Amino acid sequence: MSSAPVEGSFSDLLAGLVRGDPNEFLHLLKEYEIPTTLDGTRTVVRTHFLAVDAGGAPAVDLLASAMARAAMDFCIPRARVEEAVEYLQRTRSTSHFSRLEQQARELFVDADGTGEGGELLLFLLMERLLGLPQLLAKMSLKTSSNVHVHGSDGVHASLGEDGILDVYWGESKLYKSSSDAFTDCFDSIAPFLAADGAETRKRDLLLVRDNLNVQHADLASHLLEYFDESSPRRLKVRWNGACLVGFDHGDYPNLDSLEAAQSKQLSNAVQRWRAAVGRRLTQHNLVQVGIDVFCIPVPDVDALRKAVRAKLGVS
Repeated sequence: MSSAPVEGSFSDLLAGLVRGDPNEFLHLLKEYEIPTTLDGTRTVVRTHFLAVDAGGAPAVDLLASAMARAAMDFCIPRARVEEAVEYLQRTRSTSHFSRLEQQARELFVDADGTGEGGELLLFLLMERLLGLPQLLAKMSLKTSSNVHVHGSDGVHASLGEDGILDVYWGESKLYKSSSDAFTDCFDSIAPFLAADGAETRKRDLLLVRDNLNVQHADLASHLLEYFDESSPRRLKVRWNGACLVGFDHGDYPNLDSLEAAQSKQLSNAVQRWRAAVGRRLTQHNLVQVGIDVFCIPVPDVDALRKAVRAKLGVS
């Protein structure tokens, strides 16, 4: 009889659930300066600007296309995708994939101002840049395209060989004002990360337990022990955050051809954004919580949102 998988094997199995090729997406978001851990905290701040095409235009349309292509991965549980794979292999027909793509697009709210475009982008960054697989396909739980899903914007995880499950709560905000975006983002995610946040986390953890987006039976059984209050593994869970803060930025830069004055101006702006994160970490008592923050200035948040909706076919 074969022995049960060791802890490290479960870690590899979970990491193997990450989907997509980062080379199809990350070239559209150019990193500015290196990721920086804020002094006295466990928060890493990353700043990305949209790539600029040969004509000098920021790649809003291409980014919107990449985000829309991720809709099925973001919305549809892996079990249903695997059923479509099996159907393709058995019948050579892609009709089940077409159906899933249509269902994914129909889940998005049929109204302007929705934050679900930001959720798509955060999903891509968490899976393809941070390598954190999704535990809950929360959009699939929507009962109507005209309502939002409450709670966090995403639940992802990694499992260390020491048996610690790092759960990442996602929160995304796309606002015209950077100040408003930072404020609302941390106001929203703080209750999930606070030491006394058990009640806030409870609803989403019940959803994870009942709708775990994991196909491998042994891995699923292992992970569920971390969400079982009667299991010793419940003590080996660490709460983390992943934040996407997008906002308008005028005089949009081309990072490949910065002049000295513009480079200095950008560095000063990045310092202000990092300081804004630091103030909110202190305000919410989150300095000792592991958080990855993506600052993504764009030429026009509303234009990006509308471009994503157009690519998704949402009127």
